[in-house]
Amino acid sequence: MKYTVILTIILLIGSFSCKESLDDKVSAEGKNPIKWENITTVLKKNDNAKNSDLKKPVLVFFYTEWCTYCKKMDKEVFGDSEIAQYMSDNYINVRVNPEKENGKITVMDNDTTPYELMMHIGARGFPATLFFDSKLKPVTTIPGYIEKKTFLLILKYLKEELYNKNISLDDYIKN
Repeated sequence: MKYTVILTIILLIGSFSCKESLDDKVSAEGKNPIKWENITTVLKKNDNAKNSDLKKPVLVFFYTEWCTYCKKMDKEVFGDSEIAQYMSDNYINVRVNPEKENGKITVMDNDTTPYELMMHIGARGFPATLFFDSKLKPVTTIPGYIEKKTFLLILKYLKEELYNKNISLDDYIKN
């Protein structure tokens, strides 16, 4: 009887734990209106266009399923309706889990895996956000969790290409 009660408690705790991680996975898969593209698809579109404009810059979000701050960005940042709308209207949005997606991709005429790309851009942890311009040239990488107010300002700064007008991100954020 004692073992039955203990086993029941363990099973109940386990089922609540699984439900939480399942909900997190659903959130990570995008319960928000952002249309997430596959990195291979985006790169093929650019390759087929032969260096033409993609019309929008590209945001690449590197994440893992176990990353607490990745889940927090999904929920608090990407789940914010204003940010989600801005991203959908102004960016081609890509989610990449380098631990699962290990096929070769071609970036700037170099064959690499998503994990190798992440290392090449200097991102050593999760989450990391890589921004390309509309010609698929890398602009910057931002490591770690970014609060939604700051993230929206970064999106606008990069979309407007203010880095080409000698306006620093710090100055843009202060104003």
